[in-house]
Amino acid sequence: MIYFIIAFLFFAVNIFPQSERFTKSLENGYAWLAMDDPALMYSISKENYLSSILDRIRLTNEKHTEIASLSCKEDMKKLSNENKSDEISIEDVVIMMDKFYSRSDNLVIPIIFAYCHTIKKFAGISSKELDEYRDKVLLFCYE
Repeated sequence: MIYFIIAFLFFAVNIFPQSERFTKSLENGYAWLAMDDPALMYSISKENYLSSILDRIRLTNEKHTEIASLSCKEDMKKLSNENKSDEISIEDVVIMMDKFYSRSDNLVIPIIFAYCHTIKKFAGISSKELDEYRDKVLLFCYE
């Protein structure tokens, strides 16, 4: 009986691939787009998701050094030091992230990095640097 259970678990794990909503165990653009579903409750809206992003950045940076290297903490500090962070609404961030994920090749990018891409854009990073950041994130996604 135990062999049957082990064989079943092995088969079940291999038959069901990882959800397309995750890249390296992080929610990605597919999860972001799913938040547009009108049947979902407000508690899992994009705005609420983003309101918790700062804690997510802090927690993931402590656990994963490769994520920390792609962080936007310095850009957030820059916005704060220049008193620009108060000018940016959560709705502005949602609009920019929706635009970011309108490119289908960006859908594999975890939400935390799309958020950082948006913060970097608000911080005034050049288009060339934004493209380089995106390329680094894509490399991380496909490693």
